[in-house]
Amino acid sequence: MKSFARSATVAVVASLVSVLPLSAQARPAAAEIIAKYVAAIGGKAEIMKITSMKQTATMEVPSIGLSMAMEIFSAAPNKMASKTSIPGMGEMQNGFNGTVAWDVNPMQGPRLLADKELAAMAENADFYGNMLYSADKYASMETVGDTVINGDKAFTVKMVRKGTMKESLSYFSAASGLLLAGSSTQDSQMGSMFVTQSVSEYKKFGGIMMPTKVQQTMGPQTMTMTVKEVVINGAPESAFAIPEQVKPLIKP
Repeated sequence: MKSFARSATVAVVASLVSVLPLSAQARPAAAEIIAKYVAAIGGKAEIMKITSMKQTATMEVPSIGLSMAMEIFSAAPNKMASKTSIPGMGEMQNGFNGTVAWDVNPMQGPRLLADKELAAMAENADFYGNMLYSADKYASMETVGDTVINGDKAFTVKMVRKGTMKESLSYFSAASGLLLAGSSTQDSQMGSMFVTQSVSEYKKFGGIMMPTKVQQTMGPQTMTMTVKEVVINGAPESAFAIPEQVKPLIKP
């Protein structure tokens, strides 16, 4: 009798599992999702061949009819800089050279970034960490759900960075493994702002796949960045030089 009972219990459990919807069953672990993403964009070996990158892009803000030209530079291990030409206003610059972070705005002038803004800039400049989603850069990574984005099923991964303990959600395609969207709270001069972005139109540059369209919503504004050109290992060291107008702000 006991043997029959055990067999009957196993049969019932097996039947329940077979009729449960897929979303109720175990989702892939975050590490598995990240590994699939890294493979989808070209693999770690190809990523590690890259030491710097120069991107040429346009940024459009449809609500105010604004279109801007951009140059974005990044380099290992932790440098980044950008220049944005605003029609009728001038050039906006920001960057991080591994130690100092700056922002130059034609309306507000130059300033050094400090505290939360500096920490956030340092994390954003993590060249390999941000392409590989390296586990050692995060306090935790967890698959917390799944959803559908533009008809594509996606797994939701919650990540917490070690340094800032900043939380973010990233959405990876269940089919292709590619990143589809993300959301987080960003620290800025105006305070904390919730930012969402979608990425699409992946193209191959060198040995890796990169999105060439990024749509970002911050507060009431939606901006669309379209990447026109990517030069692998094409960022000169001079791109990360502290702007002259920022230098007087640095204390000896």
